[in-house]
Amino acid sequence: MKTKLFSRDFSLMLLGQIVSLLGNALLRFALSLYVLDLTGSAAVFGGVLAASMLPTILLSPVGGVLADRIPRQRIMYVLDFITAAAVWNFALFGRGGSILPPTLLLLALSAIQACYQPSVLSSLPLLVPQEELTRANALVTQVAALSSLLGPILGGALYGLLGLGPICLVGAGCFLCSAVMECFLRIPFTPAPTKGSLSAAGADLGEAARFLSRSGLLPLLGVVAGMNLFLSSLYLVGLPFFVKVTLGLSTQLYSLVEAAMGLGTILGAVLTGLLGNKLSFSRSWRFILLASLSPLAMVPAVGVLSSPMASWLALLLAALLGMVCAGIFSILAQTYLQTVTPAPLLGKVGSFVTAVATCAMPLGQGLYGLLLDRFPPFLAPALTFAACLPLTWLARRTLNRPNCNM
Repeated sequence: MKTKLFSRDFSLMLLGQIVSLLGNALLRFALSLYVLDLTGSAAVFGGVLAASMLPTILLSPVGGVLADRIPRQRIMYVLDFITAAAVWNFALFGRGGSILPPTLLLLALSAIQACYQPSVLSSLPLLVPQEELTRANALVTQVAALSSLLGPILGGALYGLLGLGPICLVGAGCFLCSAVMECFLRIPFTPAPTKGSLSAAGADLGEAARFLSRSGLLPLLGVVAGMNLFLSSLYLVGLPFFVKVTLGLSTQLYSLVEAAMGLGTILGAVLTGLLGNKLSFSRSWRFILLASLSPLAMVPAVGVLSSPMASWLALLLAALLGMVCAGIFSILAQTYLQTVTPAPLLGKVGSFVTAVATCAMPLGQGLYGLLLDRFPPFLAPALTFAACLPLTWLARRTLNRPNCNM
């Protein structure tokens, strides 16, 4: 194991993540707006986003099993090559005015990412020393957030000026460059002792579930799933609908709101990296509480304020501050989980957590799509705030247990 944070392989993996995630953010932003422009319906838009989350739920455990059984760098570059080919084919043949091709591509991107990310996250404890793990997680989060920040800005400009085609070509190039860099990675790997059969994969996932049960963190997983059901779904479905439909503003202005969410995550990661061990995981429920307050600012923005630009600014600030707090909590939770998880279980446990935490998002996205189509816009953020308060109480109760004192 390296004795410094920026080793050759960690730096190379980080650079590959920057390029790959930027391409992913560009494509997801442009494809989601393409679907919204084709249909003009929040229900259809929310339904498509919900469907695109299903592969994450179903395939994240598979990605975790693969990460513990196949060299991780091989998983990364093979999947990036496949993604580049899929996006290139869509750019050539998939833009015919139907929502089916972009929906299928969103599903494919989600499926590939579900199998890809467990390899990245489970590699961190193998590439950096434990005392640098919080900083490493903060950097990986900053990379993902920077991509989320730049993706909407570049995507909004390219989509508004040139349409979907150029974005697809840029995205395919990003995945191809990332795949080439990942071919040169060297990540320590110890093969699993059992054969890669279906029964062995099921046993792997059962072992991960038993570990999480013994750790006492299952209630906290329920909290994260609940936050995804309400808060994440409000951000993903409600914000584009509020800006483009309720307020009647442009794609470029919505891209700045989404960029603000990315900037919020970056600021949260920077604060976590700077404060390091001064932040306590047992007290991280406070960041869940602060993130839960952000929907309150959205209620007057879409229900009281008469100026569209004032409403837009309120939505932008609420998204920014909410993501700062959510980002800090996410990094602290990820670091704690990596610290207490045995090395042979890193991929399986991480992917199991991802699947459980994500399982509520399709339901939430469909729910918010129906709410926004049938009820006044302010009802959605008001419901979100009310639902997050008991989740914060449960998080505080879980994190105050002695085994979470980190």
